[in-house]
Amino acid sequence: MPVELLFFFDSEDYETPASDEGELWWAEALSRHGLTGCFNLVGEEARALRDRGRRDVLLALARHEIGYHSNVHSAHPVHVEYLDGMGWEDGIAAVLARESAGVADVRELTGQWPSTYCKPGSNWAPQVLVAMNRLGIPTFCDAPFEWEPGHPLWYCGSLCVGHHTSFDRYFNVPGGSERRSRMREDFSRLLADRRDTGGALVMYTHPCRLITSAFPDNFSRGHHPPRSAWRPAPLRPRREVDELTADFDNFLAWVSQSSDVRMTSYRDLHRRAQRHNVWLDAMGLAELLSSPTDAIEPRKFGANWLSPAEQLGALLWTAAWWFEHRGLPDTVPVRPLLGPDRLAATSSDGSIAVGSLLAACRDASYRAGLDGRVPSVCRVGDRLLGPGALLRSIGDALTAQDDEVRLGGGSEMPNLAQREDFAGLHFGNTWSILAPEFEAPGIIQLARLQTWSARPVD
Repeated sequence: MPVELLFFFDSEDYETPASDEGELWWAEALSRHGLTGCFNLVGEEARALRDRGRRDVLLALARHEIGYHSNVHSAHPVHVEYLDGMGWEDGIAAVLARESAGVADVRELTGQWPSTYCKPGSNWAPQVLVAMNRLGIPTFCDAPFEWEPGHPLWYCGSLCVGHHTSFDRYFNVPGGSERRSRMREDFSRLLADRRDTGGALVMYTHPCRLITSAFPDNFSRGHHPPRSAWRPAPLRPRREVDELTADFDNFLAWVSQSSDVRMTSYRDLHRRAQRHNVWLDAMGLAELLSSPTDAIEPRKFGANWLSPAEQLGALLWTAAWWFEHRGLPDTVPVRPLLGPDRLAATSSDGSIAVGSLLAACRDASYRAGLDGRVPSVCRVGDRLLGPGALLRSIGDALTAQDDEVRLGGGSEMPNLAQREDFAGLHFGNTWSILAPEFEAPGIIQLARLQTWSARPVD
């Protein structure tokens, strides 16, 4: 089975007019070899190409897949700076207000609605993914996590796809036969790994770096100079550019002849991974009610993986049905719910009356459907229960022979939140644009809470 390959390009350097040539070269080289790529355009870069009269570049890019790389990329305040301290809905509203014009400009200038969103540097937050979904951009590329390498992860309603290798890593390898052989050998090893495990392989680059010897430095370390003070990036010597283009062109020609790869796109990955109108039948519901509750994690029911939020949503809906009809339903809808927006102080032990719990679940189910996320807290009598306690108790309540069920202790966080990539999330010293001391603990907490929404692709 050929490996699915994506070539990915961060088109972001609006400060350096000479970098337009890098975008043009990559787009034309791919087309010349019968290959496709995804060019993720910054809104300001699309406008800069227009204002510099580079219709030729925009037309060349439009022959490929178009993604979105934020409206102004590195110009402050970036996402995490203005979202720091914001809540859930006001954060989503802020992203929509700042990004909708950039999406519209990219669509207008390329003729494509962007298929994917790429974060600038390490600059992302859960509210950004939700906002992009609302703008019709359902895939998150260069995601900081996947289910496993090459296998996307559903998270915050977005299909999260990572990057796996780059052309950039060969900039400083001696040109000619050494660079060409190194690229082929490294790529062949990655293909061999994917043949064993399956999944996609994403190879990225920054088109500007074909022309420039460094990135622009205008916004580094929190600086925000006026436009009149912007300076272009330093350029590579012409000889160096010629060597790079010759070697990369040779590599593209080699890939185009390979029977071990099949070009794909983010749009196609999403089309094959998405699902609609999922319901649990009676057998699936019985399995859900009897599922172990000691761990909060995705589980597979029939052909479908359900995130912890989807499991809890199905249980809440079932409890609401039981409260109204005094019996279990024949089928249960699986709502694509997000995780809670905060971690509240709740009760997680002792016993609770079944009737009171199921009555509270009716209201919580309605609220979950209205808000599109599982509740952070549910009041049951004089007790406050978190989503973890609800997940662990509803099944017992629906099958209970007694008037009370024990809550038992347990975490309010899914197991995935403890995985190294989520547990180690931080912002300090991760991107030159941010001040070195910058941290946003509230965003990190939201990111971990949204592991409630995570599941592998079916």
